[in-house]
Amino acid sequence: MLVRFFWILILVAVIYESFVNGFVGGFVTLLVGLSVWFGIAVVLFLFNIGTNISRTVANVSRMQQSFSTRRPFARFSEPDFDDSKIVEGTVTDLEEERRKRRRE
Repeated sequence: MLVRFFWILILVAVIYESFVNGFVGGFVTLLVGLSVWFGIAVVLFLFNIGTNISRTVANVSRMQQSFSTRRPFARFSEPDFDDSKIVEGTVTDLEEERRKRRRE
């Protein structure tokens, strides 16, 4: 809010300084005002980035906590399915097994 309406304060200060100290005073006040305005805008931008990062980390943490209470892929598994017969392996392992069986 301060950044959006800071130009009004700068304009009033430039008009006042121009009236009291002439054109040079108004110009110097304009440069100082724009510098301060830019500084406030940068601080606000960095604050918003920090807030968004913090919010994202909190959401990810909350999601991880909610997923850790459940078994992974619990929704997709069948209750009467016997998974003791599942064999893990790579494609190359399977190809080697097929070759061995063909030789036998």
